[in-house]
Amino acid sequence: MSEKIEGMKKLNRRLDAISDTAGLLKAVQLRAVAEAKQLVPRKTGYLGRSIIPGSLSRSFAIVQATAGYAAYVELGTRPHVIVPRRARVLAWPVSGRLSGRPRSGSPMIFARRVNHPGTKAQPYLLPGAEAALRAAGFRNIIVKKWNDAS
Repeated sequence: MSEKIEGMKKLNRRLDAISDTAGLLKAVQLRAVAEAKQLVPRKTGYLGRSIIPGSLSRSFAIVQATAGYAAYVELGTRPHVIVPRRARVLAWPVSGRLSGRPRSGSPMIFARRVNHPGTKAQPYLLPGAEAALRAAGFRNIIVKKWNDAS
């Protein structure tokens, strides 16, 4: 007994119309990179420069930040203890200038361990992706492709 399914050709046309998402995802991915670069907190600019498009397929697009500390900025950190790795004590100048070499002769603070209070999350990747999706009107584009294919 052979049965015919009515509307199968129309359904297949609609499914084919919305299956071509690679171009749309690439556009959303590039927009998400741009949005994240605008939202990233700036100190040196390194974190912003590390935001790049990642893998892309028909079903997903990845935006990544390659800086080693990117996740700590995005998600924040809990309070933790800092201990020296290669020396017996931690040392930093009284001036508080932690980057670069301390000025010669400047007074130093020494400690065997420091209780770090943690850092507040400063999300930039997820809000950037959400803004890109809103701007792309992803849902509206798919609905239009679906309706136009009938």
